[in-house]
Amino acid sequence: MRNHIHAFFRYYVLMEYKRSVLKTLIDLYFVASEENTPSDALHYFSQGFKTRETKIVLDAIAELSKEPDVINDKKRFLVKLETLILSANQYFEDLIEGYVENKTHCPHAKASIKGSYDRFVEEIDCKKKCSVEGLWKKSKGLLKLFVEEGGKQPHSSNKGFTKSLPLIESIIKDPKIAKTKTNCMNVGDFVIGLEMPKHLRMLTFDNAFKSICSIIGKESIILPSLVALRR
Repeated sequence: MRNHIHAFFRYYVLMEYKRSVLKTLIDLYFVASEENTPSDALHYFSQGFKTRETKIVLDAIAELSKEPDVINDKKRFLVKLETLILSANQYFEDLIEGYVENKTHCPHAKASIKGSYDRFVEEIDCKKKCSVEGLWKKSKGLLKLFVEEGGKQPHSSNKGFTKSLPLIESIIKDPKIAKTKTNCMNVGDFVIGLEMPKHLRMLTFDNAFKSICSIIGKESIILPSLVALRR
């Protein structure tokens, strides 16, 4: 089972994790250090922030609140939050260290939280060059296969898969098109699918992988939504 789970912990996912989860938790730390109470910090994030960022904050506070009174003690809250940030980062990196090849050489996956916050933000904000176009060039035949099969059932009704196909068509013509933060995120599932070794199995909630993996002869297990699992 461990090998199956590791199929999802790719370097590309590590980059997404740092850019979303870790950055949000660090933002929460700085906000909490300025506000009077942790509750005030939570209120701040509930005003106008994206749903995903708010959910990350709520999940973090739920985890920290397992200890009595920590939510009412600013000093303890900050200490626990810092520990959560460091341990979450280290745990994820340990999962892929020496196990997965960084084929895209994504510099964001190497972003470090050991230096300054400004440096960390710079490293996750697509200001450094990567070589993801090398993966696209090498996989040109598979990209064409995605486009060809995308018009057939059952793949044509998989919206999570088909929504990125126009961009995939553009990448076939010019692999450098994907080297922007927005485009890279839009085809991220394809990067993950292409990088995954065939002897591993994709374990995910994302239905797009059902088509991606099927088309290129890889195995996937699509889990029900969290709501369905709770039922």
